[in-house]
Amino acid sequence: MIIGIIIILGTHLVSCEKVPIPPVVVELELMPKLELSVTPDGEIPYGDVATLKWKTINALRVFVDGERQEAYKEGNKGTGNLFKTTTFEVKAVNVKLSTTEMVTIKVGPWWKSTFGKVSYLPWRYKAISISSLDGKTLKYWIPDPEFFTWVYYYHRDGRLTYSSNLSSNIDSWFLQDDNTILMNGDPFKLQVSEKEMVLSYQTTWNGQQVWYNLIFEHASDVPTDSD
Repeated sequence: MIIGIIIILGTHLVSCEKVPIPPVVVELELMPKLELSVTPDGEIPYGDVATLKWKTINALRVFVDGERQEAYKEGNKGTGNLFKTTTFEVKAVNVKLSTTEMVTIKVGPWWKSTFGKVSYLPWRYKAISISSLDGKTLKYWIPDPEFFTWVYYYHRDGRLTYSSNLSSNIDSWFLQDDNTILMNGDPFKLQVSEKEMVLSYQTTWNGQQVWYNLIFEHASDVPTDSD
């Protein structure tokens, strides 16, 4: 009986030694790669929008300034209107490993863009005129002194507000193009420089079609919106 027990134990020990032990598999995480570009390339006008574009390899997530983006293999994101040179951080993440790229978008001075000329500083009346459709001045006059106390603020977010002695309304403005501005949806011809802005609409005067011109100058050198 003792011999039988020894044989059984020996057989068990031999069989245990033959059980294979699976190897430990360590998966190697790959470093994500990130290709980043900006359109348009180079300096953009004050108030314009740029687009960040990215392509990734070995990435499962993409973040722009900490905000997760739905498209991580290939995608894009608009910057929104830019009013100063701005740096963006784009990060591609695998599981734990990540790659980060920084991109700086340079914004030109306000006085180089139509948007900036309209919105950077507040405006007040300078004069009123009537001109023919081909641009000849037919009448020019200075408005009543009260007009000079009214101040117009063309905010960068598209709001139009006024000094308290004029109105508490909040209206809207939008540049349709460099020569047309929409005021609450109504179009006006726009001529603007660093020092003067003219808003014009057509009307009838002395039996002829003319331009009625509202001429403005800056009310102060304090920007309408702070950075």
